[in-house]
Amino acid sequence: MTGNMSEPDANRGAEDGLDIWRRIAGAGTGTDGVSDPDPDLAAALADRVTAATVAAVLPGAQLPDETVRQSQLLNRFRHAAGRRWYGAIADAGLPVLAIKGLASGAWLYPAPQDRGVSDADLLVRGEDLGAVIDLLEARGFAFATEPTRSRWGFVSEASFQPLLSPDGAVNIDLHVAGDAAPFDTALPTADMLAAAQVREGLTIPSPTHAFMLSASHAARDLFTADAAKTVIDGLLMFQRGERIDWSEIAGRARKGRMLRPVSVFVALLGRLGADVSPAARELPVDRVGGRFFERIVRDHCNMFPPSAVPGTGERLARQWLLAAAPSVALQRDARRIAGLIRPHSGLPGR
Repeated sequence: MTGNMSEPDANRGAEDGLDIWRRIAGAGTGTDGVSDPDPDLAAALADRVTAATVAAVLPGAQLPDETVRQSQLLNRFRHAAGRRWYGAIADAGLPVLAIKGLASGAWLYPAPQDRGVSDADLLVRGEDLGAVIDLLEARGFAFATEPTRSRWGFVSEASFQPLLSPDGAVNIDLHVAGDAAPFDTALPTADMLAAAQVREGLTIPSPTHAFMLSASHAARDLFTADAAKTVIDGLLMFQRGERIDWSEIAGRARKGRMLRPVSVFVALLGRLGADVSPAARELPVDRVGGRFFERIVRDHCNMFPPSAVPGTGERLARQWLLAAAPSVALQRDARRIAGLIRPHSGLPGR
């Protein structure tokens, strides 16, 4: 799938980091089975995913109690804010799904505040978008006009600039598709709503659909440190793998030109300690390899040091070789080029 340029020694020197991921995956500890995780690497991971998350999923993590407590308080505030506005939309009779961090906290973690979130990701039907925006704007929310990290603006049409509360404390990210195209072809919003489940008072995607979302978002982030929370979600999902329909995932991935990113995500989780054998019977996980994939594994085991941040060339290579089918990568690059001429604002057309 990605060439035959393996680096069998890519993880040499990163055994302590791999041990941390294996513990999170429930695959046991290191060779002595007794020692605590490396504290510096645990702290580095906490910087990426919040101290509350590391304390919840990594037994023996030596993080300061006060740091964990403050992290839990912040996460609790953000989850509560997201739930409040999820409830306002649902109470108005508009179908809505909590996705990403809000959803993961409701079924994968001991408590919702164990899952770090930066905003409330809510999925609504395209035909309901205007009504949802009207509801939130009537309560003082307004679209941010934040500059994007790229010169071409927003590439995705699945979500928009965040909606901010009057005091700026609450951030709502509305979605009309689970992720950027071709995700809606593989898994339409209507199908996600039809299969949704209620957990901890939230309507969330089914485990099967939640895994597809995680794979897509990790690939969109090019399997960098930005996807670390999603990788932990994926490892926890494999511990509940009996609830995931891998045949459905494979069928939808093929239909929606997502077979490559889904397979790479599964392969990465396997390298980090998950038992991916049920998924590998349906997906071409054994075809994933190459030096860019090995570099991703190594970056995870080293807990994403600043020196490992991929440059433009490697980001392009990851997109074309690992994160998207060639036709999808071409479409995204074409949209970026168009955005250089007229940057996409990220504001919905109404």
